[in-house]
Amino acid sequence: MPQAPAVIANLVESVLGRPAHLLDASEPAPGFLKLELHAEPPPGGWHPGHEIQVRATPTQGRRYTVQTVGGTDSERIGILAATEAEGPGTAWIRRLRVGSRTTVLAGRHRPLREHGTRRLYLGDGCALGTLDAYTQGSDAPIVAVEVPADAVEPLADRRPRFRFLAAAGAPGDALQSWLERAVGDDEFRNLDGAVLLGRAQSIQRQRRVLTDSLNLSRRAITTRPYWATGRAGL
Repeated sequence: MPQAPAVIANLVESVLGRPAHLLDASEPAPGFLKLELHAEPPPGGWHPGHEIQVRATPTQGRRYTVQTVGGTDSERIGILAATEAEGPGTAWIRRLRVGSRTTVLAGRHRPLREHGTRRLYLGDGCALGTLDAYTQGSDAPIVAVEVPADAVEPLADRRPRFRFLAAAGAPGDALQSWLERAVGDDEFRNLDGAVLLGRAQSIQRQRRVLTDSLNLSRRAITTRPYWATGRAGL
């Protein structure tokens, strides 16, 4: 997984599968769905930032990030999913109804390796849940996210600390333009770490700006590509 022969996927599910059912679903902004699931926890319990997988088809898996964990209910998890792409993950999510039973795949939580104390977080819509999870307890992080234009206002109302940029042109262009302008305006004084998530090609461009213009060490930059142009969609 995320893509494997059905026999292999069955084996993985038998080891890592956790029974779950959908408690609630809502649309916080166009192109996004928030799912609330009751799911049996893996060893060590659920944590914000926990990576899970679902079998969108018998041979295709999709990864999501636990955005929230219920305070009094340690088996209630929230997942924020981008649904703009017409891929198998989006189709799987749209089939769910309150009460639907499914299986999520998860092992022990292995958090992202974050560096520094004054961090920059960049991503696109598919990374928003992850960015939420990892910045909940951060001290004044700088967060910029590229999302569909009609999602900017409702998302900004919910997350005033985040900077939401309307997607325009090729994927990643709006975020790249903002990043280059912010570097030129010296907005990142004392920056000592960065987390770059989302589209693989965008991450490469962003990392080049940070290393070339800010002399930020590559080891201080955490990257996690979720998708790439030319590959199967989300």
